[in-house]
Amino acid sequence: MLKRVFAIFLLLVLVFSCGEESFRNTIPYAPVSFTIHPDGMDHELRNPLAFKIYTEEERRLPDDRMGYAGLLVVTGPDGEIYAYDRCCPYEDNRKVTVEPQEDGKARCPVCGSLFVTIYGLGSPVSGAATESLQNYRVIPLQDGTFRIIN
Repeated sequence: MLKRVFAIFLLLVLVFSCGEESFRNTIPYAPVSFTIHPDGMDHELRNPLAFKIYTEEERRLPDDRMGYAGLLVVTGPDGEIYAYDRCCPYEDNRKVTVEPQEDGKARCPVCGSLFVTIYGLGSPVSGAATESLQNYRVIPLQDGTFRIIN
């Protein structure tokens, strides 16, 4: 009997833990596909708390995509790289973009919301916004580059 209960419990754990985590969208969906080169043209991202903005006008390759309102790429305190869409989730308008600050935060100039960007969550800490910035996956590649995708 104990073996049967254990087997059922194990089966339930396996079934409920195998689902793929859903990716949240806080703004309208737009494709993201971009590679950054911290050891080359994106050298400023090698420093902790550094940031760089990328827009559709600055595409390097014809198939590069920068999301809904452009990309904000940030380096965390321990060198991790995070990527966010620049659209403020409260304003939900591609023309209203958050502006990065030197202290690892980004502020919306319209609603005044302030988001923490250096830990990978883009969480709001003040202002009207209750949703985090839309974050994107950053995948390290073997050649020292990083691929940003959604």
